Amino acid sequence: MSIILDTDHCIAILRGQLDIANRLAPGEPVFVTAISVSELVYGAQKSARPEYHTEQVETLLQGATVLPLDQSAATTFGKLKAQLQRDGNLIADPDLYIASIALNRHLPVATHNQRHFDRIPNLVLTDWIA
Repeated sequence: MSIILDTDHCIAILRGQLDIANRLAPGEPVFVTAISVSELVYGAQKSARPEYHTEQVETLLQGATVLPLDQSAATTFGKLKAQLQRDGNLIADPDLYIASIALNRHLPVATHNQRHFDRIPNLVLTDWIA
């Protein structure tokens, strides 16, 4: 099963706390959103060793396909945000962008942040950190 890794799963991989090799079939693609890339680069740049951590992020991303926020996902984002606001269940925009990309690609999200993502209708979640 192809999957989108949320930022928390990427961080767990970078820290050596998660090995996803046994979770995927050989040759199965792994995806990361452009939103997670921005969060990872931000974290690397504000660290005490930005060059080292940026290199680690780049190495991680070599094994993944980065999915952009395209017009279709942006439209889904707008609709979902309005619905969540009406329901009083807003979540942070980065999580909502990631969810919108996943919904448009019909891909599940591997995240430890179930509390936020489970507010999104029809979004398939898994947690490989738990």
